[in-house]
Amino acid sequence: MPRELIVEGGRTTFRSSRAGRTLLALLLSFGPPGTARGNPPSAAEPSDAAGLARAYVDALAERLRLDAENDFRRREADRLDSGAGDEATIALATIDAESQRPLALILQENNRPVVAELQRAVTHAAERERKLREDWLTVRTALYAEKLQLYEIQAHRQVAGQLASLLSVDNRWFWLFGLVAMASLVMVAAHDRRHELRRVLNGGRARAMGVSKFLAVMLAVLAVVTLATFVFGDRLYHWLLRAGSGDEISARDEIVEEIRSAAQSVDDRRRTGKDLNLRYEEALARRARKQSVDVPGAATLVEQGQHSQEATERLTALSTVATSMAAELKGDVKSHEKLQQDLRDNADQYDAFVRKRHWIRGGLGAGLLGLVGTGGTLLGGGIRRRKQRTRDTCPLCLGEGTFEPLADARSGGGGHVALDLLQCKNVISEHPFEECEFTFMSMYRDIIKLCFPTLGIPQAGKTHWLAMVYRELNRGNYPDVVQFERIRSTSSDKFDGVVDEILNMKLGPQATQTDRIPHPLVFNFLDRDRCGASNILVNIFDYSGEVTRSQTIEDRQRQRALDGDGFFFFLDPTEPSETQAQALAGFREDLRRIKGIKAGKQVPIPVALCVSKLDLMVNETYADPGGGGVVGNFYRDLGEIGWQLDVRSLEARSRLMARLRDTVWPGWQIERQIDDLFGGRFMFFPMTPVGLDGTGERDLSRRTIAPVGLLEPLLWLLHMNGYPVIRH
Repeated sequence: MPRELIVEGGRTTFRSSRAGRTLLALLLSFGPPGTARGNPPSAAEPSDAAGLARAYVDALAERLRLDAENDFRRREADRLDSGAGDEATIALATIDAESQRPLALILQENNRPVVAELQRAVTHAAERERKLREDWLTVRTALYAEKLQLYEIQAHRQVAGQLASLLSVDNRWFWLFGLVAMASLVMVAAHDRRHELRRVLNGGRARAMGVSKFLAVMLAVLAVVTLATFVFGDRLYHWLLRAGSGDEISARDEIVEEIRSAAQSVDDRRRTGKDLNLRYEEALARRARKQSVDVPGAATLVEQGQHSQEATERLTALSTVATSMAAELKGDVKSHEKLQQDLRDNADQYDAFVRKRHWIRGGLGAGLLGLVGTGGTLLGGGIRRRKQRTRDTCPLCLGEGTFEPLADARSGGGGHVALDLLQCKNVISEHPFEECEFTFMSMYRDIIKLCFPTLGIPQAGKTHWLAMVYRELNRGNYPDVVQFERIRSTSSDKFDGVVDEILNMKLGPQATQTDRIPHPLVFNFLDRDRCGASNILVNIFDYSGEVTRSQTIEDRQRQRALDGDGFFFFLDPTEPSETQAQALAGFREDLRRIKGIKAGKQVPIPVALCVSKLDLMVNETYADPGGGGVVGNFYRDLGEIGWQLDVRSLEARSRLMARLRDTVWPGWQIERQIDDLFGGRFMFFPMTPVGLDGTGERDLSRRTIAPVGLLEPLLWLLHMNGYPVIRH
């Protein structure tokens, strides 16, 4: 509050001036605006207006302080340069020595209460200046808030202004809670679709990702909007208001420019004050040297003079600043009155503005709630539909809704229904009549089912490999990160016999029959994913080589063989490239046609290129006599790499096989041929279901069965389908 500096009888005090009391009364009369019609409340965000007001008040108060200090030091420097103020200690030196000390003590005692009073006056003046600054800040905050509010009312007459309200800082909690809710949905969706997401990252096939993409996009939008409202506050909102209204500058921009101008003036005063400060300090130093006389008590008098000088400077500056602040405050009060009148004149527009803001906030809340609710509904519906599709789809014929309970033949014709068994009754062919007849236990019906066909020319070693894989999995010879369990089926009984022929009778497997779609070899697979263990049924189809070599896409076996979650394509190093290249080209072409993939596009499905019969390469013409040379070096390098199940070892073995490709199949660019369709989703897997001991021997009775590289293709396909079973 403005004060008058009064000096009476050597005492310095402050007294409230009449103008100050009037100004305070005006200030108190302008408390928080009411809510009644004609006296609308401030709609601007208080924190924004308060922050702007504080920046302006601090900058202008600093400018006023610098002006007062600069003026004082200019006057004092002029006075000191003229020699004023040097008489006290000099006069002491002119009197007799006996009187110098008593007189110095008398002067010290007289000066001491004056210095103390000056210090108290400075303290009181500083407190009054602080309170006056707080009062000014209150009025300036109200002034800015109503100025911004009036601009909002005018800008909201435009549709763009109403849309800008969505990004007002007072809506930030709506956006934050909407972001949290949507993030929760995305986390649920990401966990539910983690395998599809991994397929995307691994280059595998992602199915039905529409809802997940929708949720991810909405989450990104909400995150950007929420971050903008919290970081930029109402700056973005007012920028949109200005852009929507077409004004060259908004009310907030005017305020910011006003603050910038005040800050710039502070810098100018500081630069001006540097020379004045130097001159003032030099004048004080000269006076100190003049007053340095060899008189008892003179040093104390000089020190008291310095304290008085500093206190007087501080007191003068505070008084000047307080007077200037009072003038600024008075002007702000008048501007505040005018804005209040303008708001009362725009009461109708204000009422409409408030209603629109309420509707906008309500609409925003309802919209975010609807968005989250819709996302949750779509997510839940997608999960239910996917589970139902998994439940109803036959892994053999891909028919839907064709499962029926199987009558128990052991019931002796009593008609008892074995509810634990299901059989697919889908009619695959009318002429001749053929049903699917795939049978499995009902407990596996809800489990996700992956299908991996084996493809390749006849006698490429597909059945032999699958039989030994079946044996290894049954014996528990798989990594600790997974678990396999055989599911009893028609194929499992068949492969029990194949394994017995290979191990006990030392006979190679017979050629696979081609009269119908083969029943898959089924394993119950369980991973140990840290994000949640997954249980799926792995269906491996042992297709005949004639199916791969067939040129008739209308063949139902060929169509089914080309619809899988990944493929085992077998390459025989003991056969020339021509027939195999033709089979691979036909496989590529028909897969494009069945999947509807245009030329130049890629099929996002992984392919394991299984190079079987490694042990027989030493018998081929490209191998040097005695098993040395390029093939011998290949065996040696393969042994150095080892058979560890990790990404680095798999890639090393694949590169080693790729380097041997020109030797085994000269001129056949397998990588380019397969990469055109599958991109980087392929890998070479050298293997042998017999072993590398006794290489070149075809008679199984003379061989020790010690297969190598059997499980890697299967585990890699599972990994590429989003089940993390291979270490990086």
